[in-house]
Amino acid sequence: MLLKLIVWTTLGFLLAPLLIIVLFSFHASPSLSFPFTGFSLRWYEELLGNPQLSAAVLKSLVIALMTATITLVLGATASLAWLRFGRMGRGLIEVLTVTPIALPGLFVGVSLLVLFAQAGVQLSTVTIVISHVVVAIPIMIVAMRARLTLFDPSLEEAARDLGAGQRKTFARVTLPLIAPTLISSSILAFAVSFDEFVVTSFVAGTETTLPMYIWSMMRRTVTPLINAISTLALAFSAAILIGAWVIGRLRRNSSIASREAP
Repeated sequence: MLLKLIVWTTLGFLLAPLLIIVLFSFHASPSLSFPFTGFSLRWYEELLGNPQLSAAVLKSLVIALMTATITLVLGATASLAWLRFGRMGRGLIEVLTVTPIALPGLFVGVSLLVLFAQAGVQLSTVTIVISHVVVAIPIMIVAMRARLTLFDPSLEEAARDLGAGQRKTFARVTLPLIAPTLISSSILAFAVSFDEFVVTSFVAGTETTLPMYIWSMMRRTVTPLINAISTLALAFSAAILIGAWVIGRLRRNSSIASREAP
């Protein structure tokens, strides 16, 4: 009973700020304090007529889509390498994967900024995408590793014994088995890129993404308009993560059903 109480208290502590953000996005008054003076959709109506916000959202979506696509390709390549490496090779990949995740975003952002400055690369959308890929790739590989540990290499060997070449074995055996995890991981990379702020603030230059636009608004004043933007961004990110979870769940259920079928 005590353990359940601790768990629910911890979850409530974590979710309370998000619930407050959502609640005040419907506040009729510009004040962010209780008591409520009434519920209103005025802040969401203001969002629809804000061209700067629309440009920031579009920029974030484009960057997140490019990041997810590149991460998908690199993640598939890294997955194949992980399958074919021995214990030492896999250990090296795991160490290199965990290192960027363990480092604070501040260090990653400064390191990438110095790298781009030394290479003479102008800060732009390209540098943002590269930085987001650096952040997303380790997360994707960690997620893929959990699926690859269940991969049976004998399936590829059986395909080659039946006359399939390396490319055909990959297309007909390996890729279908890892595709659901690749897709769900790339969706997760999309969500990570869409919400990324710390690293982006170092490498964006004059570009403005949605998190940076929200930050610039908060530096001037805090109104329920920011709560409305945050609520929509939160709902969008949650939908992406739920979609990734559903894809992985459906694939897992289909795999179990296929194994249990006579």
